[in-house]
Amino acid sequence: SNGYIGYDSNSTGNTVLVTDGGTWTNSGELAVGFGGRSNSLVISNAGTVVNSNGYIGYDSNSTGNTVLVTGTGSLWTNSGILFVGENGAGNSLVISDGGRVISDLFGAIGNVSSASNNSVLVTGTNSAWLSDALVVGFNGSGNSLIISNGGGVTLVAAQSEGFGGIIGFGADSTGNSVLVTGTSGLETLGALVIGYGGSSNSLVISNGGTVANGFGYIGSLSSSNNSVLVTGTDSVWTNSGILSVGGSGSGNSLTISNGSTVANTEGNIGTFSSSSNNSVLVTDGGTWTNSGILYVGRGGSSDSLVISNGGTVVNTEGYIGFTNTASNNSVLVTDGGTWTNSSSLTIGDSGSGNGLVISNGGMVTVGTNLVISALAGASNNSVSISDGSLTVTNGQIDIGKAGSGTLEVTGGTVTVKELLATNGTNSVITFNGGTIISEGTTIDSGTGFII
Repeated sequence: SNGYIGYDSNSTGNTVLVTDGGTWTNSGELAVGFGGRSNSLVISNAGTVVNSNGYIGYDSNSTGNTVLVTGTGSLWTNSGILFVGENGAGNSLVISDGGRVISDLFGAIGNVSSASNNSVLVTGTNSAWLSDALVVGFNGSGNSLIISNGGGVTLVAAQSEGFGGIIGFGADSTGNSVLVTGTSGLETLGALVIGYGGSSNSLVISNGGTVANGFGYIGSLSSSNNSVLVTGTDSVWTNSGILSVGGSGSGNSLTISNGSTVANTEGNIGTFSSSSNNSVLVTDGGTWTNSGILYVGRGGSSDSLVISNGGTVVNTEGYIGFTNTASNNSVLVTDGGTWTNSSSLTIGDSGSGNGLVISNGGMVTVGTNLVISALAGASNNSVSISDGSLTVTNGQIDIGKAGSGTLEVTGGTVTVKELLATNGTNSVITFNGGTIISEGTTIDSGTGFII
């Protein structure tokens, strides 16, 4: 029934090799390092191992245990859960050169708080791990998954079932990581969460790696300081649903750089009132495509978006500071960065102290209307242009529509059909350089004036 390699705490260095079409079938569980250390299982050359739950490092004393599944046709099937580090630390699984591993229920790398620094490597063309769902760092810390050189991980949980993959589940699960690199892929129809309850967890997609999932979350709940880096030409992160950077937590970040691409429907930076200091950087030719609305500070404060060095952001409607709790959120478009809003752009829908800065050749385009301080109670929201361009192609710039707002032009060009400053002293235009083109009338820079 059950199989054990290294049963008690003194059993170290025991090995099993299943190779050349050999088969080991366990009707129950299989543990590689049940209580012992440095035990190993190798499945090679079309060998097959079958069991219910699988464990690599079951007990807290069981460290340094390993499983290698290598070669075309080599297969390890777990009809239940696969734990890489149930209680133990420093255990590992390697899937290489076309080997395959299946975990029908889910996989967990680092299950409890003592299960730290456990690792899985999926490498080589057609090497694969197929699981219903996967957690890297259920409650443990420093656990890792690397998918490289054509390897793949597929999580079959449907989007309607919720989570497909989680990096850092519990409050104590910190410093867990996933790296997808070198034309490799991670795919799930379910949600992908980087930091569900834990902090300082990370996902890196590089050198042509691809990740595809349903909803994407960087820092769910009150999780903080989680990060995603997407870098390199042909590196792609595709979210078929919403992408949220900072749910209720703080200091979460997304970087899109060096020709990489991130795509989603709606985008949120700082979703709820408790979220703060979350950030997105799009730089060096990176592209962020939102097929729907983009919120920078939907409900949070001091959240930011920076678009620089040829980076591109695209969305329909754009908001910087959406609810009345959304304060001091910012967007900087600089050094040839481009932000295209195919519909409207609102700076401070009902929040305060939110701002857009366009500088050093940055370009912002708005399809319909740009509104500063849209609703009553919105205050001190602003747009500042210096040596950049703001173009409103088919509408108005309404400064301080219902609250207080400022348009400051110290260089560059503003092009709009109609410029409105109708809210008395709450509508301020500061013009001290550059060019404003409104309804075919050009206002050249001069000594500056305030309306």
